[in-house]
Amino acid sequence: MKEKMFKNLSLKILSAIFAVVLWTVIVNVYDPTTSYTFSNVTVQLINTESLTDKNYSYEIVEGGKISVYVSGPKSIVTNIKASDIVATADLSKISAFADYVDIHVSVVKDGQVLNNVEATPKTSAVRLSIENRDTKTVNVVSEITGSPADGYAVVKRVLNPTSVKATGPSSVIDNIDHAGISFDVTGATADVTGTADIHLYDSDNNEINDSSVELTQTSVGYTAQVVRTKTVSVEVKTSGKPADGYRVSGVTLNRDSVVVYGDINMLNSLDKIVIPASNINVDGLTESKTFKFVLTDYIDKSLSILDNQRIEVNVKIDTTINKTITLDTSNIKVSGLETGMSYSFEDRTFSIDVEGSEAALAALDASGITVTADLSTYTSSGTRSITVSVKLPDGVTLKSTPSVNVLFRDNTEETTRPTQETTSATTNN
Repeated sequence: MKEKMFKNLSLKILSAIFAVVLWTVIVNVYDPTTSYTFSNVTVQLINTESLTDKNYSYEIVEGGKISVYVSGPKSIVTNIKASDIVATADLSKISAFADYVDIHVSVVKDGQVLNNVEATPKTSAVRLSIENRDTKTVNVVSEITGSPADGYAVVKRVLNPTSVKATGPSSVIDNIDHAGISFDVTGATADVTGTADIHLYDSDNNEINDSSVELTQTSVGYTAQVVRTKTVSVEVKTSGKPADGYRVSGVTLNRDSVVVYGDINMLNSLDKIVIPASNINVDGLTESKTFKFVLTDYIDKSLSILDNQRIEVNVKIDTTINKTITLDTSNIKVSGLETGMSYSFEDRTFSIDVEGSEAALAALDASGITVTADLSTYTSSGTRSITVSVKLPDGVTLKSTPSVNVLFRDNTEETTRPTQETTSATTNN
């Protein structure tokens, strides 16, 4: 038996060697080794809790997308897809929070790892940025876009919730100033409700868009209250008199109209808001003064003021200068003279006393003054002292009402007198 085993041993060995060589030749001819490079393979981070459980945050700086070199039998390699390439970086293997974590690559087909192919990453490690993980509570603010219909306004915005918690890398969290939402009210005539996505912003209102930040919720519910409005004017008057030598040279408001809303019947009946003269008393003032009011004090309690309900009234006080102006009576514009009456001024000139600022009086001349006289009540002959009306430029006031002497003639008397005398003479004879 033993002799039979070793009989032709060299021939048997030679045959085995030949068989192996033949198999190798056949494999290489009919299923040769080939290779292929897969690009943009995403590296999956595993065991991330090894960092997050210690309240650390991480971010991939480099190596999140890699190229993988795969080699093996052509029949296998040609059937491999990019989705079959599994690249992982195990964060539990990181040491002392080093910058780099090794990348492991394998080829998985139908749930099985292909061991007869070789996969080699061209990038060997993922570089991470690791830092403390913080949480901050930030307020939610809202911004509306568009405008309601004419005559309507948004008077109140209600958000739910009014704040959210943001968690992420300290460097990012530190820069977050507030959260914000935006919604549209174009053409609205009634309340607008809905939900809107949350965005994060820094103190300069620049959006912070960082996927590493987690929010307790990603949207906020809102209600915008839309009401009917009316724009009304604000009217003010002054009372009293400044100190001697001073005058009120002007009254200005920081705004002369406001938007009001509320009970529709009261709204329709309101045309203006009046601040009584008694509330703006200038008695004895020697310098300008600002009076401040809350406009809701001067309207019905069922109404409200949109936006700022406060108003400021500035009363300007200037020193006065007196001046006497001489005018020609020929420039007086008369009206109302009865038919048959004529008139003439006894004096060629008359004077008016005025006061005002130095600049206003310096610019004043006769051409800027209009004088009128109403003669309708004078129907008989004789000399009368009549008052005249004087219109002055802004900034100049009349100290006293001037008068002029006028000679009136009833021309009808002149035509009837000779007849009367003739009649009388005849009777005497």
